Amino acid sequence: MAIGHMLWVHNCLTAYGMYEFSKDRYGMLEKASASWSKSKSFEENMKKNFNPGNPGRSFDPDVDLTEALKDHYDPKLAKSKLAEVHEWLNKRATFTDEQKAEKGWKQAYNLTTWEEFPGEIISVSNVLLGRMGLKESGPNKLAAEEAKSMRGIVRRSSSKYME
Repeated sequence: MAIGHMLWVHNCLTAYGMYEFSKDRYGMLEKASASWSKSKSFEENMKKNFNPGNPGRSFDPDVDLTEALKDHYDPKLAKSKLAEVHEWLNKRATFTDEQKAEKGWKQAYNLTTWEEFPGEIISVSNVLLGRMGLKESGPNKLAAEEAKSMRGIVRRSSSKYME
């Protein structure tokens, strides 16, 4: 399990109210857990499931964390937070906007600049990297062409909502 990552996600959620961000990060761990095979070795599983930006699996209540948390300043608290983050962020967990507000969880601001749409919650990097076939990003010709194409699509799509 990605203990440190889950505790960090818990802190992002409880300290800053970053629900969507935290749920997305925890979802990546759940994807790895879904394809993890207990009959295979750790090394075999890592070859198949390794995500270099977010390695590890989500919370598993059947795993004994005593040894892993033996040097933690408060192992009982850590275990509690791991269970809590799973309860709040697993793929089946849902909260209404009112419930999120009661817990202090707010819509995060996207700090990615897209000058054509100032103030909009659009992440250029997510839009570009999510497109099929785009193998590289950054300041290059392919990325510039893809950005131009996506801006046109977003303008046409968002104009429906502006009327």
